[in-house]
Amino acid sequence: MNTKGTDPRAGTGISRRRILQGAGAVGLSGTMMGALLGQTRPAAAAGYDPKRYAGTKLSILMTGDENDHRALGDLLPQLEAETGIKLEITSPALGALIEKTLQNLKADRSNFELVEYLGFLTTQQVGGGYFEQLNAYIDDPNQTPPDWDFKDFIPGALHNVGIYDKKAHTLGQGSDVYGIPGLHSGSVIYFYRKDLFDAAGLKPAKTWDDFKAAAQKLHTGKIAGCSFIGANDFSLAAVDWYTRFITTGGVLMTGDANGKDFRPQVNSPEGIGALQMLIDVLPYAPKNVTQYGFAENVDGFSTGKIAQMIFWSTIAGPVFDKDKSMVADSTGTGPVPAAPGQKPRAIQGGWGVGIPKNVDPAKKAAAWLALTWITNKASNRYAIEKYQIDANRTSAFSDPALLKQFPYLTDSMQAIADADIIPTARIDEFFQMNDTMNVEFNKALIGGQDAKTACANVQASWETILRKAGHLA
Repeated sequence: MNTKGTDPRAGTGISRRRILQGAGAVGLSGTMMGALLGQTRPAAAAGYDPKRYAGTKLSILMTGDENDHRALGDLLPQLEAETGIKLEITSPALGALIEKTLQNLKADRSNFELVEYLGFLTTQQVGGGYFEQLNAYIDDPNQTPPDWDFKDFIPGALHNVGIYDKKAHTLGQGSDVYGIPGLHSGSVIYFYRKDLFDAAGLKPAKTWDDFKAAAQKLHTGKIAGCSFIGANDFSLAAVDWYTRFITTGGVLMTGDANGKDFRPQVNSPEGIGALQMLIDVLPYAPKNVTQYGFAENVDGFSTGKIAQMIFWSTIAGPVFDKDKSMVADSTGTGPVPAAPGQKPRAIQGGWGVGIPKNVDPAKKAAAWLALTWITNKASNRYAIEKYQIDANRTSAFSDPALLKQFPYLTDSMQAIADADIIPTARIDEFFQMNDTMNVEFNKALIGGQDAKTACANVQASWETILRKAGHLA
């Protein structure tokens, strides 16, 4: 929220050189970025009219689990004042959101002119041909605000949710844009209690051995030495297991997602080892950690009951809210731990927003105008300040005022730049496979099987799913 007496929607610029440097960090070539950036538009566009679609009523379907809907809800009166567009929000929980999204995308006419979708579903939903290609809108100065600044979106986020090559059936390739990063992106970083580490003479964990050693030393009757997502929950596999897996040298899939040789490596030594790491720190975690999801970890850390964890930076952002967190001033962040010789990195997360192909054609242009408004720099900045939601724009991570208030943004930006798009997100069966993994891993954590058996069960289940879908011979 604005506390400095300035416009809470003010943003800062970013140089083309900085954008290209960021592009290199996530593997985008200069040629590709040139295609995406296009020519710099003039400072003003005579044909652009923000009130062109005044009086239009639109609806957006979006997540109700991650504060995006709250940030946007706060801004709706301003959206209407500036554009004359009335936007209605529908924001179910994730499972219901996915079901409702597919119902609308497959219907003769979608009830929602804008839809927010997970990057893990870009292949299924954008690749399925359900969303409008946006390049013509982006390139039209009469349709796009002159200060919207497409080139300011984080390349990794755009790679994950916006760009799709339909001919090659490949996520993140080519220059065709179907979604805009929004309303947040993000990856996983390391959170730790600076005061506890300093008192114990410890340095923040750089390796997983460091993480375990600190957990042992800091664990007391009142404070857990570490925590993690231990429940049968999406992030058990996607965050805690996958981060440990890839930072110890694991390669999840071999072969081609579009071929018949897409083979999992879950039961590899790295796969088994990553799950064993979680089992090994159970004695130093909260008593009921095998039931912990997002809320339990954020609440536990915010109330001073957890010494360290790796977590989605945008989900754990509220630990820095001084009005709600007891440890806002004593929390430090850094890159996730990694094995010696491995690079700290984690999964690429975040959401995209697109315009379904099957919406009322008369409302598509108005939907685009609303989409540019809800993803602009100022709206992005408000979401960070009010709800500590990770930004989608490079400029937000270099904003001096935001960095002063939220120093962790530097680590968040680096995590997004280094993040790994999980290979299973390149096929439609991502969630089915993730669900199977979480069931088996949670069973191992509660003592129902060992790590080797759990990984073998996931491996067998995944191979069956992949064969049935035609990805594995």
